Amino acid sequence: MDAYDNPNVEADLAVYRSQYGLPPCTTANGCFAKVDQRGGTDYPQSSDAWAGEIALDVQMVSATAPQAHILLVETNGDGISDLAAGVDEAVALGAKYVSNSYGRSGDFETDLDEWGSSYDHPGVAIVAASGDNQYGVAFPSTLSTVTSVGGTNLVPDPASPRQWSETVWERDGYGPGSGCATHQPKPAFQHDTGCTGRSVADVSAVADNVAVYSTFGATGNGWQRYGGTSVATPVIAAVYALAGTPKPGTYPNSYPYAAAKQDLNDITSGSNGTCDPTYLCTATTGYDGPTGVGTPAGLAAFRSGPSGTLSGTVTNASTHKPIAGARVGDGSNTAITRSDGTYTMNLPAGTAHNLTASAFGYTTNTPLSLDIRADQTLTHNFKLQPIPREHVRGIVRDASGHGWPLYAQLTVTGSPEQPAWTDPVTGTYDILLPRGAAYTLQVSASLPGYEPLTRQVTVRNTAVTANVALTADPDAATAVGYRLAATDHTETFDSTTTAPAGWSVKNAEGTDNGWEFDDPIQRGNATGGTGAFAVIESDGGPFGPHQDSILSTPAYDLSKAQSAQLSFKTAYLTNLGQQQMTVDASTDGGTTWTNVWGGPKVGGGTQRTDVHVSLRRYAGQRSVQLRFHFVANWGYYWAVDDVTVQARSLKPVPGGLVTGTVRTSGHSIGVVGATVADATDPAATTITVATPNDPALSDGLYTLFLPGPGLHTLRVTDPGYHALTRQTMIHSDRITRENLNLRSNN
Repeated sequence: MDAYDNPNVEADLAVYRSQYGLPPCTTANGCFAKVDQRGGTDYPQSSDAWAGEIALDVQMVSATAPQAHILLVETNGDGISDLAAGVDEAVALGAKYVSNSYGRSGDFETDLDEWGSSYDHPGVAIVAASGDNQYGVAFPSTLSTVTSVGGTNLVPDPASPRQWSETVWERDGYGPGSGCATHQPKPAFQHDTGCTGRSVADVSAVADNVAVYSTFGATGNGWQRYGGTSVATPVIAAVYALAGTPKPGTYPNSYPYAAAKQDLNDITSGSNGTCDPTYLCTATTGYDGPTGVGTPAGLAAFRSGPSGTLSGTVTNASTHKPIAGARVGDGSNTAITRSDGTYTMNLPAGTAHNLTASAFGYTTNTPLSLDIRADQTLTHNFKLQPIPREHVRGIVRDASGHGWPLYAQLTVTGSPEQPAWTDPVTGTYDILLPRGAAYTLQVSASLPGYEPLTRQVTVRNTAVTANVALTADPDAATAVGYRLAATDHTETFDSTTTAPAGWSVKNAEGTDNGWEFDDPIQRGNATGGTGAFAVIESDGGPFGPHQDSILSTPAYDLSKAQSAQLSFKTAYLTNLGQQQMTVDASTDGGTTWTNVWGGPKVGGGTQRTDVHVSLRRYAGQRSVQLRFHFVANWGYYWAVDDVTVQARSLKPVPGGLVTGTVRTSGHSIGVVGATVADATDPAATTITVATPNDPALSDGLYTLFLPGPGLHTLRVTDPGYHALTRQTMIHSDRITRENLNLRSNN
């Protein structure tokens, strides 16, 4: 359940699922569907504020339940009336699990009367976020018919039996909501004594540090880090989906309260504020407000029917060693083996299960047919045969002009094994991969400013050569050895009271006043710019029911650009979603247009912002035109100033790289934090770093760009050691290895 439209949601979902080796989930294959709040395809207006939320929701469901079919319901707005109507529509369309990552702060008597019925669907798991504003409750998670979801920080902890540790989520003053909703009836399954009404939350899940891919609007910058109970809520909804269809007539939020202790991870540390009684805001043994009864430890706590337990060990059939990260399951129920190869899983009773065990680099066993009874505990061990492997070798190089080898990390999608690294000087790598399969290599340079790349390889019965070329990112413009060459095409609207040269205004029929440049109602420049500006007034006379006006730019030649960016200053006042502001691009003279930016749909006073939109996809095009399109029904206004289209390219600077490790003399211990600089150029400096993820390389690594060709003097300093100078020859477009040893002051 989300408000407004994200037109890029399906394309972004495809990138996300490809990145993590998940099967495609598309409209074409029936896995993904998007409807409006009436079940049709008359999608609402788009919104920057909600686009990231929409991407987050569908991608977290994908991560947790990769085989789930996803129905995205987009409502007209983010008012409770629209969202509640959307929940009813989702259930009417057959949804058995409904995720709601939103909430209205507070506990009001009228909520239950006005909207409660829309969230009251027995036999359907209605799941809602407890909120991100720390102690305090939010509707609809306060309803006794809804699973209220709190949040945790989830971090690796190899010393613990679980290999992970969890505390109450907290970051930068945010945390999960919790508390006592005294105006909502206490459900029969809740027995805490410090709240006479509904206690929030019921359960919790990870709420921090997840990756989301979102490209729509001004905030759509590709891969981003997300957090909050907006993460935890779709995770829990997807866990319900994995657990199976809820029993008719029951409320699934009651299931975790009846679960056995081992079926949930009890979170016992952290808090989201101060309160009395303290368990409503501080994690403790058993039930507490921020995390409820805990986080999922399998699926048993989210099932309504009888079940049994299967456990065992998965080992290598040749070496008899345990296999960590193996997957045991029947397609619907899955367990992952621990570091010692053991697994435990809960299975519905009374059903035949065809179980398989699989792991990267091993053949999958023949399915095992197993019946399990209620409360029965069974043991079965699996032995997997390793698949012979072949070498995948190659060189990773710069592809933007210098061509030098790159120190880079290579990760095999879907592989639990450690990443491979190239040699810092030669750029060579060598990975052993199982035969008979296709693989995706994710390649990322250690040096900043390079774009990551994926490379497909197929391994059969012979070694494979797969060279990789990485491109320096012209948008980041931080790759060493390159300078940014930028050409700005700027319009300030200061030289004329009509459309500037090359610009044009086109009004749809019935639009009396379109884009103007002389501040027709003397509003003043509210964009943050100075002087004149472009504005369309829907608030001036005549105050009409409809406006549709386009302000078009000249065509820009980006044929020699590696990237481009649109920037402009803007101010607007909207009218409850009845005003649409978009920027579109065309490469065919205006025959077809593609949206690149959509203004937020927020009211309550004038909004001002500086907008920056990537036009990377249009680099290399000879003719790129933009249009500012305003459509309003009883709207207000939109002002634009200082429109700049910047063409960006990176140019190689003559020179080469020197790299190596700085170690202690005699002890060969890497020195981290030492300064390596060109003795004659203080600007050419770097700091040695640790390399904990590369077992072939000691700490103290440095890489420095120096102009060349020619002889340079390196100077190495660190407070605990004597300074060292060393002459080194730099060769154009090549890497020189220079390992350095420091002598201690002691």
